[in-house]
Amino acid sequence: MKQIATVSTSEIARYAAKNIVLNNVDMLTATSKGIALETMKKRMMRGEVVRFAYMKKDGSVRVAVGTLQPQAVKANVVGTGIPKRFYGMFAYLDLEKMAWRGFLEERFIGTIEN
Repeated sequence: MKQIATVSTSEIARYAAKNIVLNNVDMLTATSKGIALETMKKRMMRGEVVRFAYMKKDGSVRVAVGTLQPQAVKANVVGTGIPKRFYGMFAYLDLEKMAWRGFLEERFIGTIEN
């Protein structure tokens, strides 16, 4: 039987608070996006490939396919870890470009299921 990873309630609360303050979003929307983001992160860390969307700085929407699978991450780490430019962001391994990408958590739109 497949073990289900638990989501971190403190991470969901941190995300929701950040989204409420920075984007003036209502609590219900911010919390649901926090749950979706934390669930996506757990799925990626389990080795799943996830398709999701976020808003880029220029206002356009980016649909990405990424993972945080340990073997893929190790193979793409140069030096001591993730580049500094991704600190404070949700960093993921983009499987279309085979490179690290990142986005601000408050710009997350949601996952895309087939």
